[in-house]
Amino acid sequence: MNSAHNLIVSPHSESFLQTLESFGAVERGHFEVKGKAEDGTRLHTDFFVNYRLLTTAQEKILTPLYISALENFFSHRLQNLIIVGVAMGSLSLPKVIQLSLFEKYGIEYAYTEKREGILGIFGEQAKKCSGKHLLFLEDVCNNATSSKELIAEVESKKTQLGITGYSILYGVHRGHAFLDEPKGEIYAMSMVYAPSYHKNNCPACKNGVLLREYKK
Repeated sequence: MNSAHNLIVSPHSESFLQTLESFGAVERGHFEVKGKAEDGTRLHTDFFVNYRLLTTAQEKILTPLYISALENFFSHRLQNLIIVGVAMGSLSLPKVIQLSLFEKYGIEYAYTEKREGILGIFGEQAKKCSGKHLLFLEDVCNNATSSKELIAEVESKKTQLGITGYSILYGVHRGHAFLDEPKGEIYAMSMVYAPSYHKNNCPACKNGVLLREYKK
């Protein structure tokens, strides 16, 4: 555990990342990502993980890896978890993971959505969360933009939601970006150091590598 950044990484991090690479979900090149520099320009990176490239068959292969990690990370509270999809909400993977956990532990699922520009859990979905520990399933921590937004909303409504706590599980955590505030439990299936750069300091820009825009 990296206590300074409140991050726990699976001991099978390397093999998990290798599996994603074998599936073609890890892209290398020159990308513009959602995160922004202080001057408002979007950051660049040469490493990008795209879960949307996964096939259903590949997601099924990844599912038991997630289940094993969750059973290890949350052995003390499996009966009290509720799975919440975030960036992967448009994919089947979070739901497939939840269905497998439902069969074994009765774990339910809740959806996030944006209302009036705010990412959160609302209405009937919020009612499911009462008395539960929320587990947000995220694909990649690039700059933690969506997680910070969601956690700020959840923090402000913890009493209203009636939750016992919350955690985030990333598929891939890029080691340069850590989510420190507000404090929470942060987990990752794998971690790789892959910095983002301002365009003025970007090695790919300096080498004339064509930019691929990718704003998730």
